[in-house]
Amino acid sequence: MKDYRAGIYLRLSREHPEENNSIEAQREITTKYAIKNGYKIVEEYEDNGYSGILDSRPALNRMMLDISRGLINMVIVKDISRLTRNKNKTGWYTEIFFPDNDVRFISVTEFIDSGDRYEIDDTIMLRGIANQYYIADISKKIRANKQAMKNAGQYVEHYAPYGYKKKENDKHQIEIDEEVADNIRLIFDMYEKGNTGTQIARYLNDNKIKNPSRYMKMKNATKKWNGDTIITILSNPFYCGNTVTNKYTTNYMNKTCKTNKNKKSWIIKENTHDAIISKEQYDKVQEIKKGKYKKTDIKYDYLLRELVYCGHCKLRYQYKIYKSADKKRYLYDSAGFKCGTVYRRPDKCKNSAFINEKHLNDIVIAEVKHRLSYIKIDETTNKITDYYKQNSEEYKNLQKYKNEIEKLERRKSVLYSKKCDKKITIEEFKEQYEKIKTDINKFKIQIEEIENNNKSDLDEKRIREIITDYKNGKEITNEFLKSIIKRIEVYSNLKVEIIFNL
Repeated sequence: MKDYRAGIYLRLSREHPEENNSIEAQREITTKYAIKNGYKIVEEYEDNGYSGILDSRPALNRMMLDISRGLINMVIVKDISRLTRNKNKTGWYTEIFFPDNDVRFISVTEFIDSGDRYEIDDTIMLRGIANQYYIADISKKIRANKQAMKNAGQYVEHYAPYGYKKKENDKHQIEIDEEVADNIRLIFDMYEKGNTGTQIARYLNDNKIKNPSRYMKMKNATKKWNGDTIITILSNPFYCGNTVTNKYTTNYMNKTCKTNKNKKSWIIKENTHDAIISKEQYDKVQEIKKGKYKKTDIKYDYLLRELVYCGHCKLRYQYKIYKSADKKRYLYDSAGFKCGTVYRRPDKCKNSAFINEKHLNDIVIAEVKHRLSYIKIDETTNKITDYYKQNSEEYKNLQKYKNEIEKLERRKSVLYSKKCDKKITIEEFKEQYEKIKTDINKFKIQIEEIENNNKSDLDEKRIREIITDYKNGKEITNEFLKSIIKRIEVYSNLKVEIIFNL
């Protein structure tokens, strides 16, 4: 028998810490399995408070390094979702990284064991899709819950803006942080008197005043104030007592937060908290800013943004879009990509090839649709729904209640036999019979509640629609392409190579 050196991987998300997935529960399940099967545990890796959608986690990174060094050759998890909830990463771990490093992978509760051959069936990728579907659904509920809290006047962000702090007795309420509020007043006053953002930043740095990230002890805090930080503060209506909602959009896949550029969709709620500066001063500063900064052209959000690279120097291609002779309109049909390195560093790259955007889009979309065409809709839908029926707490409870009803029905028969054999009195029979009926009705109500709730929680029709759209490439967006494509490389002879994540 091969000498296995097992690593136990445990993970619990801060956002939805299920009791049955607690670190203790995972440790008990995986450890018992290893001991029962005679596998030696050499290391335990625990990521407590990290989402399964994140590619980089401290303990996971350490485990990957230990695998590369040959310190462990077996990975045991409670279920695949502990390792990752990203369908693309699921395939990468189980089909590439683990086999390439001779690592045996075991998911205890899903009865998955790659064995000595290091091979796993295709259902793992389908479970990855199911886990991602689950994360998307959970994220929607979290966003809806946060929005409801905001509408009720509660503050739900992780940090209070610089100049404010969360109240000690209620973390969903904020108050002015008088320790630094004068810095906000100073910034607005100096700007109103004609100072630029850069001049204000220099003044604050010269006077040894900590910038917001250092003061709030954020991770990767910058050391100094800069002009951009000043302009961000000056543009924030929060300082005059107003709250802007719908300003940011969160990507559940990579846990990034970006500014919603469509300002018309922003919602401003007035007088939600104490103001540091007056509304009149804030409005005056905005007028000054408008006079200083001209409105820039709206950037064209092209499909292959941040995906196209030079096949020779491996640096990202520049996107080129030209204007008409009168400079009044963009010539989108002639837009395309070319390597900027060839002009800046001709000694490093000589790839001067230009590829038309529309032509490259057509190549990429055709190849993506070809890849997705292999997905079997009915089979995938059935496997996803079966997976959740086997692993969902609701479905487990549903089966438990049905079993309880069967037991109670059998007790009714036994009870009736006892009455007929005069082992119990009529009064005893009626009393026990009514109690059994009451218990049966109670379980039937619980079953009905679960079935009604799961009509929305696990909608097979909706799952089929999602997979169909996915297969047909209905929503081919930049974000969608980034989730399945690592990079697109273009060579000097206009050869195009697409490197997929899956």
